[in-house]
Amino acid sequence: MKQTPVFPLHKTRTLETQSGVQSVSRALDLLEAFPRYGPELGLSRIAGLLDLNKATAYRLLSTLEERGYVERSPESRKYRLGVRAFELGSYFQSSLEVRRDALPHLRAIVEATGEAAFLCLREGDDALCVERVEAERQINIFSLRVGGKQPLHCGAAPRALLSGLSDAELQAYAARTGLPALTPHTLHTLEALLDDVHRTRSQGYVLSLNDVTQGIAAIGAPVYDHTGRVTAAISLSGLAGSYTTERVAELANILVPAAARLSRQMGFPGSENGTSSVSYQAN
Repeated sequence: MKQTPVFPLHKTRTLETQSGVQSVSRALDLLEAFPRYGPELGLSRIAGLLDLNKATAYRLLSTLEERGYVERSPESRKYRLGVRAFELGSYFQSSLEVRRDALPHLRAIVEATGEAAFLCLREGDDALCVERVEAERQINIFSLRVGGKQPLHCGAAPRALLSGLSDAELQAYAARTGLPALTPHTLHTLEALLDDVHRTRSQGYVLSLNDVTQGIAAIGAPVYDHTGRVTAAISLSGLAGSYTTERVAELANILVPAAARLSRQMGFPGSENGTSSVSYQAN
């Protein structure tokens, strides 16, 4: 007896779309079958659940296996979810955890400084804003919203995220993206990018002046996880005209310890209070 498809609504919808979108939808249907019917499924079982012929099901599985989303059990030779699916789930879970853990720190540094605070995670070649806290009496002048993205070489939190990459990875990033400039002050050469990252690693924070939006400045610091990897970055932002040498040093002495405390919560075995005194080095 022919089995009823597991996802009839998806199937009906995709019949009305182009074949490429249909393939994506079928691949997602396939992945979603494992939590419900797995943990291991054979080719015939998958084809029956999705109402596909075996050749189509095999092509989907082969593509997903090549990308690491499914793998074959050495014992049963059946399919199961692969390490890439685990990595995506872990990334999502960690993003929820760091957002939850970071929020009290963001609120505290906003209260202490009167500046807006941001939390960003790396997503490919971009920084993804996952949290933002406004100052109580501050005019809303910042373009980066929760869910918004900026290139990694633009802005304080994104550039702090770059400090976790090796020089070879930075070179690859520059070659891949071309370092497009948002303003005349944006880092747009590999040499400038490498100098900026080395300075961030040395002093523990990065200063952004007019490189995303004219008139806006920010200061960012990396956040580390239990493996020592830069997993996030936090930043403070305000009007560029107020970012004097003294003001930047004052903000750094608040931001860097906050990033260190958040890193501590994420399992990084560093100082609980972070750096007690930060020297300002102009970009």
